[in-house]
Amino acid sequence: MIRIAILEDDPADLAGLERSLRRYEAEHQERFRVDAFSHPSVFLEQFSAQYDLIFLDIELPLINGMEVARQIRQRDAVVTLIFVTNLEQYAVGGYAVDAMDFVVKPIHPYRFSSMLRKALGRVKGQREKEIIVQSSGNMVRLPVSQIFYIEIRDHLLIYHTGQGNYSAWGKLSDLEARLAEDGFARCSTSHLVNLRHVVSIVGNDVDVAGTRLPISQRRRKAFYSSVTRYLSRS
Repeated sequence: MIRIAILEDDPADLAGLERSLRRYEAEHQERFRVDAFSHPSVFLEQFSAQYDLIFLDIELPLINGMEVARQIRQRDAVVTLIFVTNLEQYAVGGYAVDAMDFVVKPIHPYRFSSMLRKALGRVKGQREKEIIVQSSGNMVRLPVSQIFYIEIRDHLLIYHTGQGNYSAWGKLSDLEARLAEDGFARCSTSHLVNLRHVVSIVGNDVDVAGTRLPISQRRRKAFYSSVTRYLSRS
């Protein structure tokens, strides 16, 4: 099932978008769960990186769709965003938040169908193992492939990613077991490394996406073995 959210304050435009989605669903044997919102503050309050695809009206009350998209990106780096607008030039700023496309009102059936087919292809291609992290009061969805390494400090797990760092309480040993089949290995008591982001190993250090981490004496043999196995299967 594809999880879709619509943020649109005009009732007629919202109804038209929902009809278009249901028509596509029926014609292409897809299954959608669609949640509709008319106010950005209500949407952002409940948002916890739970959607695959989000339609955003650019012209919204109090806060525009572009700012909503920026706040979405702080919590979810991969959800597919599509802007809904009256004027095409308003959607140009979508590149800054990695919006995939835009829909111009009124919705043209063929154009919408073509755009949605492309969007669903992107959604299905992106689906991979993810970790849901409760960070700073928000639920954040982190694709495993985008995590560089995980560090623990005083029982606080710090997820280092290309989009920034996210912190949550937990045990590194639990994550080590959970991510063992996804190319992660401990290089020290405090660091769990995503081996796909290892740049080099020099002496007692491993370079992970530009950050040097220590390889402890205790973990050295097991870590080297993990790196060798990972490289042999890559």
